[in-house]
Amino acid sequence: MSPDPRNPKHGRRRAARVVRAATVLAVLSTLTLTPTQASAQPYPIGGAIRTEYDEAGGFAFFGNALNPESDAARGGRWQEFEKNSSIYWHPLVSAGHANQIGGAIRAKWGDLGWENGALRYPTSRELPTRKPGRFNQFEGGTIHWSASTGAHNTWGAIRDKWATLSWEDGRLGFPVTDEFPAKNNGAGQHFEGGSIYWSADTGARVISGAIRDTWASQNWENGRYGYPISDEYDYNGGRAQDFQGGRIEWHPPR
Repeated sequence: MSPDPRNPKHGRRRAARVVRAATVLAVLSTLTLTPTQASAQPYPIGGAIRTEYDEAGGFAFFGNALNPESDAARGGRWQEFEKNSSIYWHPLVSAGHANQIGGAIRAKWGDLGWENGALRYPTSRELPTRKPGRFNQFEGGTIHWSASTGAHNTWGAIRDKWATLSWEDGRLGFPVTDEFPAKNNGAGQHFEGGSIYWSADTGARVISGAIRDTWASQNWENGRYGYPISDEYDYNGGRAQDFQGGRIEWHPPR
């Protein structure tokens, strides 16, 4: 015999089933995830690393974490993400703010020993340059990247000299090599618009154009001219530069 719908007990049982169904539906609705949340993070992201993760673009920029937050050198922490970026943090760097580093700049930094190398920790996230390109600042220097030059580090006196010429936005442009060793424990670096050479006796000097071409033809700092001891300057209607072994002059065609 079918239950009598007019029976009060039957009505209460039916009402209870309706309430239970509505409760299940409400729970399922609460658990419905947005597309971003649907890619549940396999590892937690927290603290200063989470702050940088959110500020630098969140899930859309970083994707999922590829490892748990892990120890880095000298008491720091780091975490890697699936969209070719990492975040590094040290309590004494950037006032305790973590910094993102990725792509070709991160690869170059890795070649130089990560945070254990001469550059140590990043002090900025990756940022745009004034000419099309990217850069990160570090405790020990800088890495600049452009599509035509790749990623190269600058540091020390050569970096300081380049900075006085407005970095990549100045006449030297982007670096096209890393810093390399030169004669008598000196160093040099080539840029799009010239070179900077340094030695303990001469300091960091810029050399470019026709004077640089002449100096290169004489075997750079290893030839009879040695290192430049001045930057290029106006001279008798042309340009000149002084070297340990003499002067190189340039005059426009008459």
